Amino acid sequence: MMTTPIKSILDFEGKTAVITGGCAGMGTGLAKRFAQTGANIAVTYFRTPPDELIAQLEADGARCMAVRTDVRSPADSEAMIRAVAERFGSVDFLINNAGIYPHHDLLKVTEQEWDDMHDSNLKGAFFCARAAAQQMIAQGRGGRIVNIVSINAFRPMRSGLVYGASKAGLAMATRCMAVELGKYDIRVNAVAPGLMDAPGLDENVPGWRARYSGRAPLGRIGRPEDIADACIFYCSDLSAWITGEITMADGGVMHAEAYDTQ
Repeated sequence: MMTTPIKSILDFEGKTAVITGGCAGMGTGLAKRFAQTGANIAVTYFRTPPDELIAQLEADGARCMAVRTDVRSPADSEAMIRAVAERFGSVDFLINNAGIYPHHDLLKVTEQEWDDMHDSNLKGAFFCARAAAQQMIAQGRGGRIVNIVSINAFRPMRSGLVYGASKAGLAMATRCMAVELGKYDIRVNAVAPGLMDAPGLDENVPGWRARYSGRAPLGRIGRPEDIADACIFYCSDLSAWITGEITMADGGVMHAEAYDTQ
């Protein structure tokens, strides 16, 4: 039996990647990186159409589209997947990236804030995954789902209870999806980012960059391509016998020493 060349494994030409929340921040980085694999790119947005991103991807030769989607709505999620399949002929990869990230003191969290966080980060990811899985099953050639969770699903943080709980739920959902969908050759894995570089980071949370970089064994915070590359690995056949796993893409901060011994 011949081994498939690595170049072929990382060539996604003819495949279609759906990236939710692809209109800003890490989602934009995911879309740009996946476009380099040759995949067709579909990004979802809720408020502002990502016209600049679409224009840039098309200028670079990618086939792409943007679909307004409220991931919290099962009807919206199903309609989005149908639209992508109609445009490109298939849905092969889903990157569940859409979500929100507010932090609140647990003594002040309102019921509405709790519901908003779980609706966006957990329920929305479930509806998109279910719609994508139904399409992948109908296609009959398997598929890949990658959920973006967070190291906060596994490590507590002040004022991060609601966010961490929603992402912990998505981590377990990843494992359950993997068990149920494996018989259809649909692999489901997750990537848990640490602190990511983003516009306004230093102004919004002064000192976080330096403190995180100081604790992380690799000495820096994350870049969008760090997360994208982990997702590409999970979508490729390099991970053909891996499902239900969660990769910490955090520069090693989850393994930081408990004490400063230097």
